[in-house]
Amino acid sequence: MKIGWLVTVFLLLVMAGNPVLLPAASVVKTTAGQAVLDGGSEKARAEAVFDAFGEALSRYLYDDMAASYEFEQQINEKIIKRRKLYIKSYEIQSERTLGDLYRVELRVELQGDLLERELRKIERRERRQVEHLMLVILPAAGLEENLESIDNGGAWSMALEPTVLRQRLQQELTVYGFSLEVVDTISPDLLSMFVQVLEENEIAGQSEPEAAWFQGLMPGDLIVAIRPGEVSEERIVSLQKSFWRSQAELVFIDTKNDMITHLPTVTAKVINADYVTGLEKLTGNLTERVQQACLDRLLRDYIVPQESEELVVLQFEGFRRPADFALFKERLKSLRTVKEVSLQALAAGSIELGVRILISAPLLIKWLNGFSSDDLPFTFTVYPLDETPEHYLVRVSYDPAAGS
Repeated sequence: MKIGWLVTVFLLLVMAGNPVLLPAASVVKTTAGQAVLDGGSEKARAEAVFDAFGEALSRYLYDDMAASYEFEQQINEKIIKRRKLYIKSYEIQSERTLGDLYRVELRVELQGDLLERELRKIERRERRQVEHLMLVILPAAGLEENLESIDNGGAWSMALEPTVLRQRLQQELTVYGFSLEVVDTISPDLLSMFVQVLEENEIAGQSEPEAAWFQGLMPGDLIVAIRPGEVSEERIVSLQKSFWRSQAELVFIDTKNDMITHLPTVTAKVINADYVTGLEKLTGNLTERVQQACLDRLLRDYIVPQESEELVVLQFEGFRRPADFALFKERLKSLRTVKEVSLQALAAGSIELGVRILISAPLLIKWLNGFSSDDLPFTFTVYPLDETPEHYLVRVSYDPAAGS
């Protein structure tokens, strides 16, 4: 029985592929460009395609990457004018003439990693490191009149699962060295300030909101403010289903570096016939997307991995099912500071993994000791075995309710 179990584990590991490196980012945009028909259709087509490249790059840099318009001149000189360097591939979806204009629609694949590196050089971000984060979830609509619903789980939270979001963020932030505090009550005046920042209106005669306004009012180095949108439903008569949609606005208020960064709006969409199931799927989808958007931007702006890698050896004992281990291994590989996960050894009741990380070992161990998941019914207790190399015993404990 044990031999069959080990063989199954081995096959799962081989199928998953070891060692595994995190894939490079792939960015695909659908965009349009146009040119004047003054030198023939071939010339106009080439110019329209070139115009569409610029539109795709601008949308990605300013909308997705939230690049500051303060650097618009440098971005134009270094990226937009040299746009072909940042196009991996493209495909013309449609083309047509509109009077004296030639218009094309393209599907463009951008060099995402190269663009991110170039943007970092342009912005030359030398931010002071933040450690203490505060999570603030604002009412979806109604603002001051819905203030009581913050404590009572009112209708405004239907488009998001605040408790689940907090737990997921807290768990993953641990491995990156951040602490997270959640704000449960907000005064009307403070709520008004958040709304003004989100809507970029004027406060106290200032032309633009400033992060310094929050200093002294909230102790966090970085305030992550999230405002979920209302749930909308559109009936699809032909399918006898509904199209559900909701959004969330996200803003980083960095009091340590006096910066306010608006992230691209997060959107969740599902199609479902049943009201309860549709709403559950929508809420889960939006919660996961908000979590990923927060972590992606946080790590991009504030995490600088160590130049050298560190190998940590983890010896797991107590997994009951191969599927449990396979699912956890995928979760481990998804950590952004984990570069590689490889099988080191298999023995009766024991699985040993080598994990190459870009952080210090204690952060990974802290994450393991605090590990919890809605879909995985076990927790870990970690014991050091030796010091060179970093070697740890990880005992797996199952929730009694999970059964055998």
